[in-house]
Amino acid sequence: MSDRQFKGIWIPAHIWEQLDLTAAERCLWAEIDSFTNANSAYYKTNVQAAEELGISQRSVSRAFAKLEQLGAISIVKVGVRRVAKSTQWRDGLDTVASNTSHDGEEASPQWRGIKNKVKNSETNNDNTLVMPFEGKEFEELWATWVRERKAYEKGTYTLYAQQKALRKLERLSQGDMALAEKIINQSIENAWKGLFPFREDINKQRAQLDRDAALKWSAQ
Repeated sequence: MSDRQFKGIWIPAHIWEQLDLTAAERCLWAEIDSFTNANSAYYKTNVQAAEELGISQRSVSRAFAKLEQLGAISIVKVGVRRVAKSTQWRDGLDTVASNTSHDGEEASPQWRGIKNKVKNSETNNDNTLVMPFEGKEFEELWATWVRERKAYEKGTYTLYAQQKALRKLERLSQGDMALAEKIINQSIENAWKGLFPFREDINKQRAQLDRDAALKWSAQ
């Protein structure tokens, strides 16, 4: 983390004038840019960024994904830490409101081309999944669910369908990863094709049935 003395966030014109970004996305980009200008990088977690920006962790994840897709920032992983920096061409950006700048001039072909690439990516459902929780542990948990889900029914479990399921999981778990794990395990144990609210009584009943079946089998 940089030793910069924090005096607030100054939002450069080339960031503020990106009218297709939300205020939170512009603030996030501006802070990443401030670290980049200080020859450092942005290491804050989704939890920290969410607290500072006053938005949900999922909104932070989506903001990072959008800024990276647009080419405004670059992201690499160093161990379990996410390292974000502004890209080298950030100072040459034009505003992107309906492909025109704030003074009526046509937006840069570079930025317009990136926007079209992102739009096509989203339309073709080949964009990267936005995870509701950070870390390898959840990625492995989700990979397990995807494998089990594919085993239940034939066909492709598309990224579009997975993203909808991830949004539902975040809503059902209320941002609690431990509860999210219980919800996924509940569906796996019951061979369900979808994700549903965690019900303690169902799982207790299932455990009792498994116990009774085991006792019956051992008595034979």
